[in-house]
Amino acid sequence: MKRKKEHAVLLHILFVILVVTGISIMYNNPHYGEGISWLTNETYEDTPEFIRQFKTDIDDIFNYIKYKEVFESNGKLAYDKPVVRVTTGPGEVREYTVDEMVRMAKSMGYYLNEKFKVDGRYTPEEGEQDIRVDWRSYDPDHQDSEPGESYTTMAELAKEVLAHVGNYYAFHYKFIQNPSNLKFRVSFKGDSEAPKLYNNTVIDNPEELKALGRYIYVTGESLYVDTNLNTTLKTISAQLEKSNPYNNSNYYMVVAVNTAYPVQDSYSEAAKSYDHMRLLFIIGLVSLVIGILGCAASLYFMVSMTGHQNSDHDAVVLGRIDRIATETCLILFVAAAMCALFLGEHVGYKVIHLFLSEDRWYYGELAARMVILYAAGIVAAFSLIRRYKAGTLWTGSLTSRICVNISLYIKNHRFTTRLALGYICYFIFNCVIIATGAFVYFTYDSMESRILTGILVLALLCMDSWVFHQLYKNAWETDQINEALLKISHGDTKYKINAEEFDGKERELAENINHISRGLDTALQEKVSSERLKADLITNVSHDIKTPLTSIINYVDLIKREHLQDPKIQGYLEVLEQKSQRLKTLTEDLVEASKASSGNLKIELTNIDFVELIYQTNGEFEEKFLVRHLELVSSFPEETVIIQADGRHLWRVLENLYNNAFKYAMEHSRVYVDVIAGESQVLFTIKNVSENPLNIKGDELTERFVRGDVARTTEGSGLGLSIAKSLTELLGGKFTIYIDGDLFKVQLAFPRQNGKGN
Repeated sequence: MKRKKEHAVLLHILFVILVVTGISIMYNNPHYGEGISWLTNETYEDTPEFIRQFKTDIDDIFNYIKYKEVFESNGKLAYDKPVVRVTTGPGEVREYTVDEMVRMAKSMGYYLNEKFKVDGRYTPEEGEQDIRVDWRSYDPDHQDSEPGESYTTMAELAKEVLAHVGNYYAFHYKFIQNPSNLKFRVSFKGDSEAPKLYNNTVIDNPEELKALGRYIYVTGESLYVDTNLNTTLKTISAQLEKSNPYNNSNYYMVVAVNTAYPVQDSYSEAAKSYDHMRLLFIIGLVSLVIGILGCAASLYFMVSMTGHQNSDHDAVVLGRIDRIATETCLILFVAAAMCALFLGEHVGYKVIHLFLSEDRWYYGELAARMVILYAAGIVAAFSLIRRYKAGTLWTGSLTSRICVNISLYIKNHRFTTRLALGYICYFIFNCVIIATGAFVYFTYDSMESRILTGILVLALLCMDSWVFHQLYKNAWETDQINEALLKISHGDTKYKINAEEFDGKERELAENINHISRGLDTALQEKVSSERLKADLITNVSHDIKTPLTSIINYVDLIKREHLQDPKIQGYLEVLEQKSQRLKTLTEDLVEASKASSGNLKIELTNIDFVELIYQTNGEFEEKFLVRHLELVSSFPEETVIIQADGRHLWRVLENLYNNAFKYAMEHSRVYVDVIAGESQVLFTIKNVSENPLNIKGDELTERFVRGDVARTTEGSGLGLSIAKSLTELLGGKFTIYIDGDLFKVQLAFPRQNGKGN
């Protein structure tokens, strides 16, 4: 067992070294900071670096075209060509040649270095006059944005000309005088003159140049750029057009890079460097992944074995340092890490400086600090793991002892007292930690101070997390109590809380709520019995009213048969007949509503063709709807739809819904009736636009004696929808009302028999 632990520690150290090596290789790679996306580029030619170099060289080609016209004659550098024209005084205008300006620059101490850049320094003479530059051959279209920009000194002008000559030499040396992997050919052809040709290759066929590798080919007659680059250089056409000395489109430009790189130049060196750096980055990435996986595996083995002597199932054996208080142990490890960092800063860093270049010192020092902190942290972590396995991580801490003493002191105090003491301790702890961390962070500017600040922040987060857990637990208990009260308030009086999941005062409160629930359930049962008694009373009284009401209706009918001629008496008889019939309807509706709500109706369920029933209902009400100019719009499935219901009661439901639409729909509008047959249920929908504003909720319309027209201008009893809902539910269906503005919609849902009716 001991030998296995030693092997695991050795392997872990090796894997840590592998991780550090992989990070070092990747960090010191020139492509560090680009992530790993650049690895997907298969070749150097696919990289943004190649595109930037290619674009720079194309810009230099256009500069060369300009410089060739300025500095050359018959293909050779002509020092006698005028290059600038200046005005030195009133009427004193003079042109200077290339030779004169170069010699003047040399006399002032300027020269071209090995990279063809202007070097040297000139000390202006006292009283040196400014001159006005009227013309520059290398910038003939120059226009000054301000009047003062045209004035300069001869020294500055000579330096400027020398710089342009250097740019010409640099391009000529790089692409004309010496072999290069970049080949270009630019041709401008006039109507009668010989074409102007700029090239560094004897190949005159553009197709042969394009076959070299990566290329860009532009002609004056084409509207697009022919290239195999992974991006398009948008400005090349404009630059070609600007460089064209003829007013025509008879020109072309082809630039290609021989990707076989037969010549050693900047392109070949960049390609080799890219491949080398790519390989190194991949090696570093693989090393990092293997190291991380190895560290994780060896850590898992060490964690499972730490504290055990023979196997991971025997008793945990604690070392001497594991027996001291947890907080004291952590302080010792922090002190040890600080001492190691101190020694590393004054001794270890000096050794690192012997092996690394100065620009790599920062990374070397950072890696050393991370290794020291990792070593100290992992040793401390294993001590905490052994304590956790032995069950002494919390019980063996000073905080545990303090908490036990405090809890014993405040155990029997009131909740407000405990809350106040807890908040005071929490506030003091946060203030101390924040003040200490701020003092260390703003006083000491070093890695050690940042580490100590991080530890303090971690301690603060742990403490606040524990407080959050307690608050969350208390909030959860409150939510459970609130949910119980909500369910009980909604009528679920049998709901009970599991009081075993609560602690302290909340448990006592949960038990009291359970007592309330039992009491409410008993009271509700009594109320249900009382409601049933009321329903029976309504039924009996309604039956008693029917007898005299029937007599009144009959006598009214007998009087009307006497054919009385007095119009007043006839009017009285009509009112009496109307009111008696309404009272009869109301009495019948009241009896039916009472029976439907109490479930005292006899139900005889049979298979009914629901679509056929709707057709019949539409026929019954079609003429009635015409009285109020209502158009009935129906949509039914062609198949037979069978539901199981009581035909008489279902007809009463539909009758009430159609009558409701007749009474309350807006005149000259439409009433929509839809039947949708699903696999398992049938949906019936009737909807219309209300004549009066619907300032009431849909659920309230199904209550007794409630109507949508608050002014009660119609003859409705307010029981139709209530009866329809009760009957629908008795038939096993679902009754739903939807109100959207003035749109009133009722939907009935019934189970469908045998999926598709038989």
